[in-house]
Formats: sequence, structure tokens, C-alpha cells
Amino acid sequence: MVPSSTKRVNPKKEEDRKILDQVIHSIGIAEAMQEPLWLGDKNHRTIYVNPVYEKISGYSLKECIGQSSDFCFDEKSKRIIAEHHKKRKKGSASQYEATILSKTGKKTPVLVSGAPTSTGGTIGIFIDLTQQKKLAADKKLAEQIVKNSNEAIVVLDKNRRVRLWNTGAEKLFGYKEEKIIKKKIDMLIPTEKEVENHTLLKEVEDRHYIKNYETKRKTKNGELVDVSLSISKVTDTSRKFIGFLVIYRDITDRKKISNELQKRFEAIQDAYKELGLQKRQNDYLFEITQLATTKNSIKNVAHLIISAVTMITKCDAATLRILDKGKDNAKLIAHLGVDSRWLSKANMKVKGGLQEEAFSKKRPIIIHDLAGEARYKGIMLAKEHGFKTSIILPLMINGEPIGSISLYASDPGKFRLIETDFLEKFAQHCSLALFTKLQAKG
Repeated sequence: MVPSSTKRVNPKKEEDRKILDQVIHSIGIAEAMQEPLWLGDKNHRTIYVNPVYEKISGYSLKECIGQSSDFCFDEKSKRIIAEHHKKRKKGSASQYEATILSKTGKKTPVLVSGAPTSTGGTIGIFIDLTQQKKLAADKKLAEQIVKNSNEAIVVLDKNRRVRLWNTGAEKLFGYKEEKIIKKKIDMLIPTEKEVENHTLLKEVEDRHYIKNYETKRKTKNGELVDVSLSISKVTDTSRKFIGFLVIYRDITDRKKISNELQKRFEAIQDAYKELGLQKRQNDYLFEITQLATTKNSIKNVAHLIISAVTMITKCDAATLRILDKGKDNAKLIAHLGVDSRWLSKANMKVKGGLQEEAFSKKRPIIIHDLAGEARYKGIMLAKEHGFKTSIILPLMINGEPIGSISLYASDPGKFRLIETDFLEKFAQHCSLALFTKLQAKG
């Protein structure tokens, strides 16, 4: 099939017509893949460019015809193109990177695949490298940040062998990178902490991460140091488990001061714990927002939200529901602390229920006695789980509901002192994260 875009050009020279006819199949493939394509004669003068090339260069087909192959490239690229023209004369294909300089001055990095035609011309197909270049730059920056961080950062494979060892880890434990890479992390574990470490890693495999766990580790010279551990499970693009990311913070000095001044320190301990709670709360908010900008699914974001709110409020169970397009039903997409029987409530009517009240008030509502609340439809399930009280957090965007989070507790007094201001702030962040995923899903 002849690409429709080629009907816009009718080469005057017979040899140019032959070149165009010869590569008509390649033109069709390039257009189907939405890749820029350029076609030139034996003197590297433009015979044809496809619409994608026109768009990326800013020049129309009419403006391109007759121009030299490098007319819309920067100076460095022109020198590279000249070298590769020599290969065409020898009948050789080649690939190289170059930069298109559009009519408006915009620069676009591209990978050029050029090949000679049997009739003496040249065909070039381009791949836009803008996104790849940005990702490469971001990756390089991230690697430099990790490598030179003052915090000890270590990456382990699934067999607990060291794959990455940064300068912070070298300073804390005394091992040079080349001496510890591919070796098991066991050399840092004191004998009395081996069982604890095995339990920690197993918990991370199940829960995905552990934050700020305080323990002891052994340095190269045999000294024990107090550290705070944060461990995350690492998976590949197909979610297959491939290892662990471990961050160590040296808290030796803090421990010494704590031991020496314990009696004097107790007076401010509550304030310190509150600061830690606020930090963890902010950490969760940051993680939820960050996860929403990645390729993770809405279910992954929802599960993180449920895990976070359970840890923060110390509730016994939590569920997250998303409204359908008609906003008549709320679909259960994440839960924690409830068994499979709860799936019988996978879809819940909104009208006339407690969710409708929360949406109407646009703030969290607390149900102190589920058994005495007529609008609560799942009282039998709640009784079977031992739940007596609940909080419903409405998830809103621009004043419109998109879903809700329900928290459950067996102790009626558990939610009496809970900070509703933070819950509202938490709900706002969750709403934005879920809305971002819903928009991306379309």
C-alpha cells in the first residue's frame, strides 16, 4: 500500500522517482511507527520527507525538497553527517546521534539510521531521543546523589550480596567498595543480631519496607555501632523481587547522650516522639505523592495509602473505595485488616449511606457506635471482625467526591483524641494522588 503522504510529491527526475518507489515500503513502516523519515538522491539532496519529519523540523515538504540532507541540523551534527556520507558512497549503512535544529530554533536529539538505496540515493529514519536523554540525565544525577550521599546507602540482591556501596557506607563501616561488592552483607551483622536481621528482611519481603528500625551493626575493625535502618524491597519492571535497598544512619552519639542523660532527657522525650510522628506522617505524604508520579498502578497507590493510614492512626483495619463514573456506587480497591468476607461489600451504594454524609460535609465523620448507626449497612461483618467504631474520610477534588477511606477500631476510645486536622490534610494528598492515577487511566 502506498503511504498517502507520498502522494504530495512527484519527483521531476526519473532517478528520484525510482528511489522513492524503491523505499515506499520503508516509508509506510516509518509512518506507522510515527518516526521521522528523510529520503535523498545520490548527491544527498532531499527528495522526500514524511509528515513526522515536517513536524519535528518545522519545515514543510516543499521547503525541504532540494535542500542538502543536513540543512536543519546544528553545526556539530553537520560534521558527523558529512563523515557518514562517505560510508554511503561505499554502500554501507550506519547509525549515529545528531541534533535537529528546527525552523523555530528548537533542538531535538535524534538517533539516525541511514542506509544507501540500490539506485544511488539514501534513506534516513530518525528516533527522537529527547525522553531517553532526559531519563539518562536524571539517572546519572540520581546515581551521583546516591554515590556521594553522607548517609550509608547499600543495595543488596535477593541473596543479600552487596550490589551498591556508597561513600557514606564506606565511612560508617570502613570497607572499601571494591572489597565488599558481591560479598554477603552478613559481615556487618553481629552474631546476636542474626535472627533479628533474618526476621527484618522477611518482614520487608512481605510488607515492602521498614523505616527507622534501631539496631547494631559491626564495622571492619569489629566495633559495634548503633544504627537506624530503613529497608525497602526492590522489584524490577515486572514487579519481580530482585533485592533490597538499605539506608543506615549512625546514631551512636545519640545513643550515648541518651544513656548518659536519660533522666534529664525523659522530660522532652514526649516532644521528641511527637516530632518523629510528624516526620513519619510527612514521609508517608511524600511517598504517596511520589508514587502517584510513577508508572505504578492505582492499586499500588491505594495499598500504600491504606498501609500508611493504618500505621499513622494505629487503627485495626482500613478500606479504600473509588466512586464509579455515575457516583452511585463505591468500589473497594484496597483493604487491610479485614478478611475475604469483606469482598462481599466490594460495591457499595452511596445514596443514603454514611459516605454520602461525609461527602456532603466535606470532612471526616466519626461513628462512635457502629451497632447503633442505622445507615451503616455492614453491621454483621463489623461485629464478626469486632469493630465498634469507625472514621470515614471523604476524598475530594475541587469539591467533588472521588472516593473514601474508612478506618475501623475495636476500642471505642481509640479515635477520641485523633487529630482530624491531619486526617483532612492526609485525605487531600490521597485525593490528589488517586485523581492523578484516575486521569492517567482515562
